[in-house]
Amino acid sequence: MNRLAHHQGIHKFFTMLGLALYFSKPVMKHLVHIVDALTTKGFAGTLTDLHHWSFHPNHRT
Repeated sequence: MNRLAHHQGIHKFFTMLGLALYFSKPVMKHLVHIVDALTTKGFAGTLTDLHHWSFHPNHRT
């Protein structure tokens, strides 16, 4: 799985919280990308910023 180094820490934290019991792997991956974007310097809160700063591989349409 292609993952940035800091994504692994976020994923481990979500697993520690037990979220893996409630969400599928694609949903967990999406949550990791969202948290990554929210914690990035320069994030202004728009959907365009969320897509740009999350390093998500898919195009938002």
